[in-house]
Amino acid sequence: MKKLRIYKGILIVALALGCCNCNQQNVQLPTIPLEQVTPYFVDAAEVTTIDTSYYQIKNSNGEQIGTLLFSMPYAENVKGYNGTTPLLIALDAEGRIKNIVLLPNKETPRFAERVANTGLYQSWDGLTVNEALDKNVDAVTGATYTSTGVKNTLAVRLKAYQRQLQKDYDTKPSFWQRVFKH
Repeated sequence: MKKLRIYKGILIVALALGCCNCNQQNVQLPTIPLEQVTPYFVDAAEVTTIDTSYYQIKNSNGEQIGTLLFSMPYAENVKGYNGTTPLLIALDAEGRIKNIVLLPNKETPRFAERVANTGLYQSWDGLTVNEALDKNVDAVTGATYTSTGVKNTLAVRLKAYQRQLQKDYDTKPSFWQRVFKH
């Protein structure tokens, strides 16, 4: 019986190692067409995918002019009134918030419109990530759940972005790349 458990354990580990793709460079990450970036960065010439929801935007000289962040999947557990409140967050070259846009969602349209009309999204314009996280923005009366969902979604994604900045994506190999060098 003990041998059977050992064999099962070895089999599980072998299957896990066989199924995992230890070479991250072979992973196909989603791309964003340039025309979807130009409303936020008119000088955009190149979009570099950092991860599934983190993109660096460069001009024709190869200089980084901004960053585009999507809140999903990081904020998939944050709910508004009728579900998630997915956001697009555009940061300028200095890391200051340039735009926040509510993406397609299942919120009641009049509540989502009320949030937009109050200027909630502009509350963070020009702020750094740290300043935005420290800023206390009131919920919108009459659309409390939706606006609270937006605020919480923004906070979750910006905190995840801070963690991403602490990692050196270009030079630091992942744990599995270090263990299983190919």
